[in-house]
Amino acid sequence: MSILPSGVGVSHAQDRRRLLWVGKTTFDLVLDASQTQGSIALLDQWGEQGDVTPMHIHHGEAEIFYVLQGSILAWAGDERVSLASGGAVYLPPDQPHAFGVTSPTARLISVTAPAGFAGFVQAAGIPVNGEVPATWEFDMGALMSAAADHDIDIVGPPPALPDDV
Repeated sequence: MSILPSGVGVSHAQDRRRLLWVGKTTFDLVLDASQTQGSIALLDQWGEQGDVTPMHIHHGEAEIFYVLQGSILAWAGDERVSLASGGAVYLPPDQPHAFGVTSPTARLISVTAPAGFAGFVQAAGIPVNGEVPATWEFDMGALMSAAADHDIDIVGPPPALPDDV
């Protein structure tokens, strides 16, 4: 990752940080606050069927999920929307939301503005170099602490995916 003299942030695949997350989810930090003057973050996220985030709120930060491969179910408050490859959802700031992977695997791009979410992922994620291990232990205490430090409230457990997933 680098910043050009003009202030343009540049990211190359081989230079990105990969972080292990809850379940079988991994994040590649494509662009974070250090490359965008804090204005926006772009994360490449991979998950497996059954991975579901807790219901949470980003205060002062909007988020977009764009599904590249597979499918997810997104919750926005009491509403649910199913998204397959090519689908996207915009979540305004202060909107309670969660999502779960409904296909065997899924890949999505997460965009947040401003870029605080990338800092949250960096603070709570487990750095990995090389191959992703088959299993890992995730520290939920670190997630809760990092959430509070990045103006994110965890407001509920992961919602249940439908039985037919």
